[in-house]
Amino acid sequence: MPDPPQPELFPPETAPTDAIGINAQCLLKTCDGHRVVLVAGVPIAHYAVGNTMAEAYAMVHLVVQGWADQNEVARAFDRSERSVRRYQRRFEGGGLAALGHRSGYPAGRPRVDRPRDQHVNQLRAEGKSLR
Repeated sequence: MPDPPQPELFPPETAPTDAIGINAQCLLKTCDGHRVVLVAGVPIAHYAVGNTMAEAYAMVHLVVQGWADQNEVARAFDRSERSVRRYQRRFEGGGLAALGHRSGYPAGRPRVDRPRDQHVNQLRAEGKSLR
């Protein structure tokens, strides 16, 4: 009677379906609302999806350490090369805190408060000038 087939001792390594290959040695894996950046199988960054400061730091860290170039990082994180360079400049100028602060007006917040905006629109409807 022949022996039952043995499972392969070292199956061929394949990238998980929820992972993005940055290059031959770096991998970006997303699972349950978290991301892990692996270099040669060693996690170098772990953060929640949506944490822009941690993600920017992971991108900068990959480039500064020489594990990946700006183009590879930009492609994997779905950013432009310009954004990666901007993150690098911010980090060099102000460290980790500079990655978390955006310049300019906060996104999603109206520039004029709602009651004032309604009052201005009412005056316009009455035919009054903006002065």
